[in-house]
Amino acid sequence: MTAIRVTAYGPLDRLVVAEEGGPTEVGEGQLLVRVAAASINPVDAGIAEGAMADAVPLELPFTLGGDYSGIVEQVGPGVEGFAVGDAVIGQASVVMGGTGSFADRVVAPAMFSAHAPHAIPLIEAASLPLVGASAVQALASIAPAAGQTVLVLGGGGSIGSIAVQLAKAAGARVIASAAGPDRDFVASLGADEVHDYADGSWLTALTGIDSILDATPGVEPTAYYPLLREGGAMVSLLTQHDAGASSAARVMASTQMTMPVTETLDRLVAAVDAGRVTLRIAATLPLARAAEGFAIDVTTAGKVLLVPGR
Repeated sequence: MTAIRVTAYGPLDRLVVAEEGGPTEVGEGQLLVRVAAASINPVDAGIAEGAMADAVPLELPFTLGGDYSGIVEQVGPGVEGFAVGDAVIGQASVVMGGTGSFADRVVAPAMFSAHAPHAIPLIEAASLPLVGASAVQALASIAPAAGQTVLVLGGGGSIGSIAVQLAKAAGARVIASAAGPDRDFVASLGADEVHDYADGSWLTALTGIDSILDATPGVEPTAYYPLLREGGAMVSLLTQHDAGASSAARVMASTQMTMPVTETLDRLVAAVDAGRVTLRIAATLPLARAAEGFAIDVTTAGKVLLVPGR
């Protein structure tokens, strides 16, 4: 089996392309999946570099990667709703109880897996799990209703672009920020207004926003509280909120820990199959070129896919 292994924490150019025996058996609540593709997320780089080593100690070496799509080869005891031969997507990072998806085969927790969408190729479906679940979960927490106004910070990113589309599908009026080159793309997704995030002057004209979905790093949350109506909600993916500050501003604020459980993934898949979500793929590479994929991931909008056997 080919796998991308972390043998020591450090720079991504130290990732090892290993040929070794892979997982062959599954335990309680698990699936063995032949991987069609995996996709890169920024958290994968953090895991490889050791950013989470203190919080989540891992035994070295380990296989990197979380997002996957593929075909079920074995179903573990206690698993319902999946069968051998099913096309599935999910999260199988070692920090979430999987064996790591940057490999030919992966053992994945069934609770973080779902049947793959029919409307897109299985390889492309590997781009969905973490970013899509993040968007679905975040929108569920702010619950935009038809006619309400939602501000999406980072609308051109993989999470933000899905959030824009799902919020529009819910009938919301969507305002988004995006990097200059991404503004046309975000507008094409249906956003009612798209502003350059580097030019904050547009923020002064906003007031009475019902909710904010923040998918960007380095945001100062308190700068956005005045944009919300009293009782409005802000959810952040990467930024911590101070409960005292949000309470004083009379808004509800939270920082999300994404849990890509089956129910959330099923809602995402339903949206894809209904044509409500368009994906942006930046590159599709052979698995062995994972290190190159990380370099693309930080400089290019869209997801990077890694395909075994190419």
